[in-house]
Amino acid sequence: MLRAMLRDLRAHKGRIAMTLIAITLGVAFVVTTWVISDSAAETLRGRDIRGDVAVTVRTVGGGPELTPAERDRLARIPGVASASGVAFGYAGLVGQDGKLTSARPTLAGTGWDSSDRFALVAGRTPAPGEVALHERQAREAGRETGDRTQILLSDGRSVDAVVAGLFTYRPFAETPPSVAFGDPGVLGDRFTRVELVARPGADIDAIAAAARDLVDPALRTVATGADLAAQAQARADDSAQSSRESLLGFAAVALLAGMFVIANTFSMLVTQRTRQLALLRAIGATRRQVRNAVLVEAGVLGWIASTLGVALGIGLGLLGLATTGSDDTNITLSVSPTSILVGYATGVPVTMIAAYASARRAAGVAPVAALRTDGSFAPRSLVARSILGGVAVAAGVVAIVSTLRNDLSTTERIVAMGGGIAVWLGVLFLAPVLANAVLRPVGRVMSRRGGPATRLGVRNSVRDSRRTAATTSALMVGLALVCAFATLGSSITSMLSSSIQATVPAEATVVESPVDNVALGTDVLDKARSVPGVTNASADRYMFVKVTHNGSTSQTTMSAIEPGGVIRPEVVAGTGDVRRGAVVGENQAAMIGARLGDEVTLVLDPTTSVTTTIVGLHKGMEGRPLFYVDLAVMPAKLKATTVTSVYATGPDAAAVRAGIEAAFLDRPDVVVTDRDGVIKEATEGFQLLLSLMYALFGAAIIIAAFGVVNTLALSVMERTREIGVLRAVGASRPLIRRAIRVESVVICAYGGLLGILVGIGFGAVMNHAMMGQSLWEFSVPYEIIGAALIGMVVVGVLAALWPARRASRTDILAAIGTT
Repeated sequence: MLRAMLRDLRAHKGRIAMTLIAITLGVAFVVTTWVISDSAAETLRGRDIRGDVAVTVRTVGGGPELTPAERDRLARIPGVASASGVAFGYAGLVGQDGKLTSARPTLAGTGWDSSDRFALVAGRTPAPGEVALHERQAREAGRETGDRTQILLSDGRSVDAVVAGLFTYRPFAETPPSVAFGDPGVLGDRFTRVELVARPGADIDAIAAAARDLVDPALRTVATGADLAAQAQARADDSAQSSRESLLGFAAVALLAGMFVIANTFSMLVTQRTRQLALLRAIGATRRQVRNAVLVEAGVLGWIASTLGVALGIGLGLLGLATTGSDDTNITLSVSPTSILVGYATGVPVTMIAAYASARRAAGVAPVAALRTDGSFAPRSLVARSILGGVAVAAGVVAIVSTLRNDLSTTERIVAMGGGIAVWLGVLFLAPVLANAVLRPVGRVMSRRGGPATRLGVRNSVRDSRRTAATTSALMVGLALVCAFATLGSSITSMLSSSIQATVPAEATVVESPVDNVALGTDVLDKARSVPGVTNASADRYMFVKVTHNGSTSQTTMSAIEPGGVIRPEVVAGTGDVRRGAVVGENQAAMIGARLGDEVTLVLDPTTSVTTTIVGLHKGMEGRPLFYVDLAVMPAKLKATTVTSVYATGPDAAAVRAGIEAAFLDRPDVVVTDRDGVIKEATEGFQLLLSLMYALFGAAIIIAAFGVVNTLALSVMERTREIGVLRAVGASRPLIRRAIRVESVVICAYGGLLGILVGIGFGAVMNHAMMGQSLWEFSVPYEIIGAALIGMVVVGVLAALWPARRASRTDILAAIGTT
């Protein structure tokens, strides 16, 4: 029996191909994710590990740097052969085009030494007045050995130096520097870390213990070379896991869409073989045997599709690594047994689960059905499904309504998101009922005003509401995700723009670094203030800090501003006078459970903290400072070194802009812009991320298109006799093709509209839960919605090409003879 069913399965190559494509794409997505993440981790693990350092002593993030005296004390530890200080500092490499290279200049400079961290690939070691460049940055800057290049320093100074050599770098934990100075004193006499080299046979653990006794554990951290190697491997694994988890969500969406296609395909195959299944039952096959035979078919198809998906996934992973890898990094392709097993473990069960409902239907075929040749099943009740969907929608609405406030706690935000997901799932369950409720009235209207093809197409689209719902559900999932994130992105963009407009005056000239969140030179603020025509110039000092309230500590962002300066947060409660205390974003205050009058402690670095009182709430959001404090409470060492933006105003805004541009004409580390420029910069990166997400979710829509083809093909097969009768009474082939196209467009348009409505609603809930905005304060992405609707019409037309062609070629006599 199983051989007979498998042989019959091979006779439906077109249907099988659609299933194979759908599940292959989903499995390929999973395997590609695994290959890329494993390869990235293997590449990081495979980097050269330095073996010349026994112990390192480093500063704790933001703490005071190590001094020469500390280095000398560490050098006197028994068993230490030498101790060298390693400094990192601001160094902006200027390219031939007069602009900074893409490397973040904050810690891009270091001093050259003879340790194993440098490996010369060209030229020689730099002497005082010379530099060596990382070969990747040198290539980007268009510099070679023997060239002179300009290096910008943090205090506004610059040095012109000869490029003596090019190097590659073996890092411990830091990003490889771009510039190595032949004179380490260019960066000062303090060190980011001290490296200890042990004498042969020395006890490294004893050296590390002695180093810990010599330093303050709150300000310094001591680690052995083995510890650093283990930490590097752990970071590589964590990075791989993080990227894998991020991308597997998109793979799950693609597989979900594929399940709808598989379910429709097997429904079609079972319907086509009703008579064969009935004959098997008539000659003694049990229900269990029939059901298991269909599941074996699904398993075989899943195994074939998984094999293709694994191969395609490995190829796409290699392509992705080759596209994203840098020229100087040898990417290690890692295809682990786990990635292959995950592909099969995903593809085969997903196919069998999707086919299970059809297997049960096949097992329920009665032997008497062998006397019939049409492919129809009795309609199934939608009561249980509708009740489940109604309960899910009601529960979701209750969860959302109960969290309508803006000042939500973390738990309430999770409840709101859960409510949105529940409504979404409820709509999926209610899709057949909604199809009847929406398409039947539409059909009656179009039947009165449309031609024969329109009437036939609309009527056929609701003939099997369950199957139509399955098809539109696949489209809805893909489009809803696109529209949800488009709504969230549009809302965040709108909020960012509003926040900047409310904080920064329209006439202000803005001075920023060309690299995001990199501090400007210490001279920039004073230089802007000295420009003729500038009457008010103040700075934004954006930084990441820790906030402690009622014993709980969390990460946040802060800016220290001058009272009466250009920057003024949009206050919604209390006062905006930072001289009286901190002005906090209302959502941030709700997250930490703080209110007006509460005290909070802002931890700036391991040795510096500020305790202040919340005197005002502002309408802030992520990406902008959540805490504003008075510059006067900042320690002197941070006032000049943390300036990220400078805002200047004067009676003549145009003259101020021209004067500041002239003042910084020769400074590639400075960008002069205005409020609109700040808004554009703040939103561009986010829009790029959204575009990538649209492309990834687009895979689900492509897979769903195969489901439309399946549904139309099944519809044509079930109506063989009806089409034959229509042809016999005079219906032309073009009319039949138009009717199928109308049916396809109606199905796609319905799925598109449902996906758009669900997506906008879920996007509004995400905006409310994640950003703490009112549920009704969201922005509708009209461009995305318009493109989605047009895309659905195109998908509907293209998906109908093959089924319409097949329907129009139906043999009239054979079709009429069908009973």
